[in-house]
Amino acid sequence: METSEMNKQSDFLLDKVLRHDLVLVHVTGAPRPQVLRAKIGRIYSTGEGIVRGFLNSEIEFIRSGGTWGDVALKVGEQALLFVKSISGKLYEDPWHGHMVVEDIEGDLYAIYPHKELWLSDDVPALIRGSSRQDPKRLYATAIRFDVMEEYLLGLVERHSEDRS
Repeated sequence: METSEMNKQSDFLLDKVLRHDLVLVHVTGAPRPQVLRAKIGRIYSTGEGIVRGFLNSEIEFIRSGGTWGDVALKVGEQALLFVKSISGKLYEDPWHGHMVVEDIEGDLYAIYPHKELWLSDDVPALIRGSSRQDPKRLYATAIRFDVMEEYLLGLVERHSEDRS
């Protein structure tokens, strides 16, 4: 494999990991327009507004706008969420700032908003090999949650010094 190809693969979601904290949340409410409340079930990275003490607590954050091509999170959904603090408020990454986590045929999957991701050479083989068509969304790929979690944790660990 060429070096440029390997670099592209290792860059998959790296920008989000470098600029945001990553948490697993369950969305519990929508107290105000564009604001969601969520309980944090896991914390993968801190330093951009999330602290370890938030585990099992509820946070409020400004969700992404859900504009053309970007679907907003909804109450009741579970998701991997990229979030950071700006002026004392938590904001979801404005472009594809979350991956909904759903049960599909008895297994958990992270839903990535890109069609047929398994065909992309820019995505690591680990992810491609654990991907399938999302049965509910033609525009999205379902990636086994355990594999996506392992991949993201690896990015967090390898680049912890590089985070903004």
